[in-house]
Amino acid sequence: AHSARVTFTGHGVKALPASQEEALLRVAQEALHNALRHSGADHVDVTLDRRDGGAVLRVTDDGSGFDPQAVRRAGRHLGLVSMRDRASGAGGTLTVESAPGKGTTIEMEVPGG
Repeated sequence: AHSARVTFTGHGVKALPASQEEALLRVAQEALHNALRHSGADHVDVTLDRRDGGAVLRVTDDGSGFDPQAVRRAGRHLGLVSMRDRASGAGGTLTVESAPGKGTTIEMEVPGG
């Protein structure tokens, strides 16, 4: 259905509390969905790395990008609100970096237990 090449890399992530694992999975799904459906990306890279006993998920695409402030002002959230809520509910944080023509990076970090 999509022509983008999707890669996944994981580095040393140990089991996390179930609530964090589920939040990471759901954010990964939403970020992938957005990248494949909206960005026109040729490549989407998903990485999951260990960080200070916790984990950091990064979904990066080389697609069309967007202006996060304009999306917020227009009331179109592209799932960003639900991703932020999931990250927060798991004790983590979500950052979104994007600009028109520059692709998008969604990063979610959860702390170690």
